[in-house]
Amino acid sequence: MLDRLLRWKIPLIIVLVLVLVGTIHYTSLPRPEISKLEGLWRDVLSPFQRFFSAIGGFFQRQVAEVNKWRGLKERNDELEERVLQLEAEVLGLRNYRRENEWLREALDFKEEGNHDLLVAEVVGRSPSNWESTIVVDKGQAHGVASGMAVVTNAGIVGTVINSSRFTSTVLLIIDAQSATGGLVQSSGDLVLVEGGQLDQSTLLAKPLSRDTTVEVGDVIVTSGLSRIYPKNLPIGEVVAVESRQYDLSFAAVVNPFVDFTRLEYVLIVMPQGEN
Repeated sequence: MLDRLLRWKIPLIIVLVLVLVGTIHYTSLPRPEISKLEGLWRDVLSPFQRFFSAIGGFFQRQVAEVNKWRGLKERNDELEERVLQLEAEVLGLRNYRRENEWLREALDFKEEGNHDLLVAEVVGRSPSNWESTIVVDKGQAHGVASGMAVVTNAGIVGTVINSSRFTSTVLLIIDAQSATGGLVQSSGDLVLVEGGQLDQSTLLAKPLSRDTTVEVGDVIVTSGLSRIYPKNLPIGEVVAVESRQYDLSFAAVVNPFVDFTRLEYVLIVMPQGEN
């Protein structure tokens, strides 16, 4: 029996192949009608085809959405990075503009006052409440020495009290240790301008003569009698006059022209012929 089957194996395979080829050829030709068996088979497979088609479409849409989301995320990351770059550029341009404006004003001040000035950047401030000082980025290597005046285009800042090779410490005029010779611009009367006020933002101008008169709104400038500050540099404006009952005198509260909380650059007054 087994030998008989084996003997008919090859002919059977050939017949099956011919039937399969014929069936494929027959079904592939355009026909106005199909057989009942084909129709039944299509009707049976139709729900499954619809199901798998829907599943395939769903996954295709999901893949498309994922790709779209991934592309949007990459684009969003690129835009965020570009925004950060533009913000940094805008900040840098604002800093450059502010620095250029300050240097232009400093140049005008230098030309008007006919002084040799050295531009210095403020790089540090005193952390102590007992001393009002700043540190600038110019020192002995630049010709800076103790006792030199420090100013801005707005007015006087203070004096250099010590220096290293590349930095200097400046004692601000609002410090209690500071005393500056001044005069009332309108009358020429001499006053002594001192720091050390409780608010650490105003100055006190004391008259050097009983005949001195000071009124609110008067401008106080440097007297030029000391070796530190050149004459007629702005100091501040009188905002109040306080009478002193016991010594029959008065003291004027002066609001300095320099905003010490926003110092970025200063000018060091150099000896004539140095820079």
